[in-house]
Amino acid sequence: MDVIILDLPGIKGECLLKGFEDKIECLSFSHAVAMQLTSDPSNRERTSGKPNVQDMTISKYMDQASPVLNQTCCEGKKIGDATVTIGRNENGAVMPLMIYKLRDAMVSSISAASSGGDKPSETMTLNFTGIQWDYTSQNPDSTKQGVAPGIWDMKTNTAA
Repeated sequence: MDVIILDLPGIKGECLLKGFEDKIECLSFSHAVAMQLTSDPSNRERTSGKPNVQDMTISKYMDQASPVLNQTCCEGKKIGDATVTIGRNENGAVMPLMIYKLRDAMVSSISAASSGGDKPSETMTLNFTGIQWDYTSQNPDSTKQGVAPGIWDMKTNTAA
């Protein structure tokens, strides 16, 4: 994808893309969901627990958000609702492919690294209490076709 943009309320980044000014540009992201399953014949439904919705991992270059993100992690401060937009450049604008909305986000870890010849980078993880996935399908001419949503609330263990 062309762009990964992180929007954290009250934390200013250095993005200059139209519609995403002052957001945080990212290099990569990782997110996973897992369900514990069993093949035990005494369990007809095969599930044996609740889903494990893992923290969102984000890699980014150091920027003006870095000190605030470190401080926010140290304080255990609640950020609010975060948004990660995965998109591509379409005629000078960002066309979202997938949008992750993270409810009650907190920075659960942040680490910095650097090597010769490149800017220092950071890897951070965001913990949250609910997530919404919105996939935007596109027509052959790259216009928006529709949105396929999904949602999960870890507090209630429901699709709410």
